[in-house]
Amino acid sequence: MARDEIPKLRSLRDEYDRAREALMTGIKEQLELGEPNARIARSVDWSREYIARIRKERAAEKERAEEKDAGDDGS
Repeated sequence: MARDEIPKLRSLRDEYDRAREALMTGIKEQLELGEPNARIARSVDWSREYIARIRKERAAEKERAEEKDAGDDGS
């Protein structure tokens, strides 16, 4: 913690960061299960478009990982 931070606010921000990370993990799990964007969006009060962006980024991450794995096999 920086010397001029307000401890209570720092603690709340840290809690927020943990909760957001848990929420993103949960959203990605639901995307893997094939849940529709609209249902996820309604559940977290975010837009379908934002959930679609998360889905697209998740797909790109998986594609990069698969390409890396294929490269590691010497193919």
